[in-house]
Amino acid sequence: MWTLLHGFTGSPESYTRIVRHLGVERRALIPALTGHGDDWRGRAAASFEGEVARLLDLHSDLERPRLLCGYSLGARVALGLLSRAPGMFDAALLIGLHPGLDSPSAREERRALDAQRARLLRERGLAAFMTEWEALPLFASQRALPSDRRDEQRGLRLAHDPEGLARSLEVLGLAEMPDYRQAMASLEVPITLMTGSLDPKFSKMATELADQNVQIRAQRVDGVGHDVLLEAPSIVATALAAMAELAQR
Repeated sequence: MWTLLHGFTGSPESYTRIVRHLGVERRALIPALTGHGDDWRGRAAASFEGEVARLLDLHSDLERPRLLCGYSLGARVALGLLSRAPGMFDAALLIGLHPGLDSPSAREERRALDAQRARLLRERGLAAFMTEWEALPLFASQRALPSDRRDEQRGLRLAHDPEGLARSLEVLGLAEMPDYRQAMASLEVPITLMTGSLDPKFSKMATELADQNVQIRAQRVDGVGHDVLLEAPSIVATALAAMAELAQR
């Protein structure tokens, strides 16, 4: 059974191409995260760890092997699942993972930034926020994508409720996430940390984390940036298929 977790401003539809490629439409759990989707108010968690607990409750009856994939925000939440219940999953692919901030000053700086972004969402609306969000250097490589792919991505982003995304920043933002570095060093679940070669910050973090645990490997994808899920879905699908094959042996 697959669990696929989307990124900030993403949705379960972010995995459509990958699910079709793998042919696992009926064997995939793809929940919308807190603050995302039209019905976010009815399932919103009050904290990062509350979101982890909410998602773990969905997994009690899933068949094995249980395979986990998350991108960016989804990768951070997936790491929370692995840390809270390491025996629940058989393998994981985490794309563009940040393991958590390791200093109070960095945490406060990020909290202030996310508060500024939440104000932008509430005061100026979704379109103004997305214009600034998509202009971040982190996403510069996406400008080379075909226009139809970019339009599709923007459509998914603009379908959200601005208040929902503001709450996501306040509940699931990087400043609200525990620092999972120590937990990662002792995990016994096979984990692949996938990053794009045009995303040097996250690629460096992946290499450093892989050096701390033999169960973790770093995989760098040439020619793409932070959102490997969007920019190279076939490579993500291939990695997931290989992970499934190994888990079933």
